[in-house]
Amino acid sequence: MTPDQFSVPVPPRPAVPPMPPGPPAVRKAGSNLRRWAWLGAVLLVVGAPTGWYFGGGYDRWQDGRSLQGLCGGAVDTAEVKDLLGGAGRLRGHEVSPEGWLANCGLTAPDRSGTLSVDVAWDVPRAYDAMFKLRRTRAVRSEGLPVVPVGAGWAGVMSAAGDNRADLVLALSCTGKQAGRQLIVSLTADPTRDPDGPKDDFASAEQRSRLGRIGARTAQRANDIWSCGAPLGGKVEQVPGRADIVTAQPGKATGTCTRIAGQVRESPADGTAPIEDCAVLMPDDPKTVGLRLSAYYPPFADQAKDGVGLDRGSTEPGIDGNLGWATAKCPGGTAVYLGNRIEPMNASARDALAAFARHSAERHGCSAPALP
Repeated sequence: MTPDQFSVPVPPRPAVPPMPPGPPAVRKAGSNLRRWAWLGAVLLVVGAPTGWYFGGGYDRWQDGRSLQGLCGGAVDTAEVKDLLGGAGRLRGHEVSPEGWLANCGLTAPDRSGTLSVDVAWDVPRAYDAMFKLRRTRAVRSEGLPVVPVGAGWAGVMSAAGDNRADLVLALSCTGKQAGRQLIVSLTADPTRDPDGPKDDFASAEQRSRLGRIGARTAQRANDIWSCGAPLGGKVEQVPGRADIVTAQPGKATGTCTRIAGQVRESPADGTAPIEDCAVLMPDDPKTVGLRLSAYYPPFADQAKDGVGLDRGSTEPGIDGNLGWATAKCPGGTAVYLGNRIEPMNASARDALAAFARHSAERHGCSAPALP
């Protein structure tokens, strides 16, 4: 027999039944929490800066940076926002300092209000301060007279319009800077929006606020540029239009004291570097017949330039419609100008003499040389 004849057949292996399906997989609860946490973190990282940016955070950050060290650190911004409207943003920017120690500006973007600040030595920038006060010709031909800042500050303010004012302060330096004057000039325009709320300088609060900002800025500039000038005190009140009054003959008590005739005068202050008085026409009190102005250093030389006089001359004189007197004062030579609508006559000469005497006395000067 063959070997195959002795083999025993092997029965087929029974089929293994399929395993019954097990229970569905259960995810751990922690995995969902982790996914939500990651999603929240992503939203936080992306959303927070976006919300900060579109919510004004970036603008506020930029505004804060722009105000740091403005004008070499001279500008005191404590009341600037109130001056320019009292709400919203405040942004600072530097201007080219060419010819200036510092030149900068502040804006209230929400109201378009502006405040410009200049700091310079008197040479050659006294002219620019005179320009701000609309006095490049020295003798006013129009506009309002200046008023003193007061509180011991050698400064004046000119309200050029309802929504604008110019302020100039002059510091007489000592020590190594003796003989020099540091000039701080500010121009404020609280709002340029004709339909917006008005913050004009008919407001005593606004004038005082600008005076305080100017005084604190001058105090900082005095330290920064080592001027060493004697400083004034806190500015509580600055005169305004209501304080520019018409006085009947013999009743003047301000800048027109001792002048015969009807006059329009400002409050007088022995520290004001510029003073004004207007003598009215006897037959037409609404018309100014003679304009009188006093200029003390550092503005006296600029005033002489404006009317064509020699800076170095101390001689008085008369030339047509113009008359002038001079006086020796603690800070240099002062000049007193009279400009008449007609050629100077005896009464105009007397008015100029009275104006010069009283102003020189108030400022501690010698008796003036009169024409």
